[in-house]
Amino acid sequence: MNRCILCNKDKRTGDIQDILFGDDPLCFECRKKWERKIIRYRINGIQGEASYVYNDAFSKCLIQFKEMKDEALQDVFLYEVKNRLKRKYKGYTILLLPSSSKKIKERGFHHLQEMFACIGLQMSEPFEKIDDLDQKMLHKKDREKMAYGIRLKEGVHLPKKILLCDDTITTGSTMKGALHCLNRNHHTIRMYTVSANSSWI
Repeated sequence: MNRCILCNKDKRTGDIQDILFGDDPLCFECRKKWERKIIRYRINGIQGEASYVYNDAFSKCLIQFKEMKDEALQDVFLYEVKNRLKRKYKGYTILLLPSSSKKIKERGFHHLQEMFACIGLQMSEPFEKIDDLDQKMLHKKDREKMAYGIRLKEGVHLPKKILLCDDTITTGSTMKGALHCLNRNHHTIRMYTVSANSSWI
């Protein structure tokens, strides 16, 4: 890939890092705006981690991918960490957290499914939202009330080793809702989000 998928810069005439890491979909200038950091957090006693701080550069790219339907960006988010994730979570099945069915229909694709496909782990979409509300339109206290607004789809078979995955974690309410659906005595559960709000650091 010779051009940056975000700024369209020709990486062959750019920084030495662009030449050394030419298969990165982003050029060095765009990539360095992302704040890469292993962020570890716990929710209800379950261990989770993220790979980036949710800053302006990451947010803009995520919005372009999700809301502007730029599917070409699907491999950008996990490019730097996919090999580490493959090793660390070998044997786990990714359970994608639910997105608004309205949003998926509008986009024409499930952004999490495309984002996490590069890891090569088994994936499942076992959850659904009881009331399909857009959390961005809610205040923090109202988002917390939605913690139990998630349920398992009928007839879903859950694997023994579970990796709950989402693009970012802000209040943690969606993760709490997913954890509420699972029996931790029957499963080994971990959480991974590509990014995390700075409040989790």
